[in-house]
Amino acid sequence: MSETFPGRFIVLDGPEGCGKTTQVQRLVARLREQGRQATAVRDPGSTPVSERIREVLLDRRLPNMDARTELFLYMASRSEMVARIVRPLLEGGLVVVSERFVSSSVAYQGFAGGIEPALIWEMGRVATGGIEPDLTILLDVDVETGFSRIARARDRMESKDRAYHEKVRQGFLAMARERPDRFVVVDASRAPDAVARDIESAVKRVLR
Repeated sequence: MSETFPGRFIVLDGPEGCGKTTQVQRLVARLREQGRQATAVRDPGSTPVSERIREVLLDRRLPNMDARTELFLYMASRSEMVARIVRPLLEGGLVVVSERFVSSSVAYQGFAGGIEPALIWEMGRVATGGIEPDLTILLDVDVETGFSRIARARDRMESKDRAYHEKVRQGFLAMARERPDRFVVVDASRAPDAVARDIESAVKRVLR
């Protein structure tokens, strides 16, 4: 059972190229316009330790990392981010919007990497001290469209083959079907303004 905090924890997640970074920034800006205290974090990352772990995870010079190694590194980064940033802000009543969270590990190291998803959820519970998102918004886009949007050089995770990334996408969709009380799917193939409107509508259900 997840803890209850004065603040709210919202996660935007999804396949590569779905527009998470843009939509996280837009959502935080919109919440601030509405007078709410809101901040963004990225997973992995957001603290000095977590950013160093991120560098390892996304380094293209390290292509053959085992899925279990990936999982432990992501959980270590996540644990540090939650302890240093997310938990204190939620306790202080802020809205925290995260780009990715445990759901990403379930999709990437679980559905695509072959590790049992139930085990990853349990590891996530331990790593985060029981903190779960109040809502996870899945920005869904097909693999080809997503990769067509990535203009920069691809990182280590993005460089995995298309079959892997199709499993990732289907994993996200499976999670949304299994947890309709915790997930909302938004069609991210549309224009950013349309996507932002649907995100804002979904977020209203968890904000007081």
